[in-house]
Amino acid sequence: MITYYFINYIKKKLVKGIHKTGGRNFLGRLCIKGQGGGNKKLYRYIDFYRRLNQFGKILKIFIDPIRTAKIGLIIYSNSLVSYILIQTKLKINSVIYSGTLYDDRIDIINNGYSLPLFYMPLFSTLSNIEQKYFNGSSIARSANVSALLISKDDNYGYFKLNSGWHLKLSINCICSMGAMSSLNYKNLIISKAGKNRALGWRPKVRGVAKNPCDHPHGGGNGKKAKPVVAKNAWCTVFKWTHTKNTKIDNLKRRLYKSVLDK
Repeated sequence: MITYYFINYIKKKLVKGIHKTGGRNFLGRLCIKGQGGGNKKLYRYIDFYRRLNQFGKILKIFIDPIRTAKIGLIIYSNSLVSYILIQTKLKINSVIYSGTLYDDRIDIINNGYSLPLFYMPLFSTLSNIEQKYFNGSSIARSANVSALLISKDDNYGYFKLNSGWHLKLSINCICSMGAMSSLNYKNLIISKAGKNRALGWRPKVRGVAKNPCDHPHGGGNGKKAKPVVAKNAWCTVFKWTHTKNTKIDNLKRRLYKSVLDK
């Protein structure tokens, strides 16, 4: 029988401490504003590869302070223990499968099962997806996020993401069945300023309240109105203009257009 002390012992072996920088680089200069402080956090080692070809059972479900989705402590049939990302409808003592081969004991691919795209049925909701095989999952890992498998061929699988983009991935990439957990994360309300400080965010200061050496909007006697063309601290226009170069993205992806909309 798996005891409480065994779970605590395994939990300590799968974590490490995090050194915070406060937005400063190796010279100690502030490069990213608004960061600093916050509660101490531990990093949990999570298995993003899921290629054991083993069945496992969920011992416990945790809320990770670094991630929005929940994580679970899994013990496999070969006695290996690891953390994984949890999908919806998974509870304690639920059975999951991780591997690259379709086991004969699998009747239906349930939530939490991780298999290559080759075995996943069409129009299934998937998450925790690898962008390139053997690189670990990097797509659809946040709370209540998923992707829809809309097409497959001999070499590739085609996804529709929540943002509306199409994505083409190799059929050997590992993915998990079901959407990610923490469905109510979008309803989270930051009720006070101290909660944001505990998360590691410092208060923001308006540009017009700063000195001229710190911001283009600064300086002047008393209150000062914003200029017609608003700028950031580095004197670049950041309003009404796109800050992301989407030239490469538009070549690789396209917006999803339904046949019913035409």
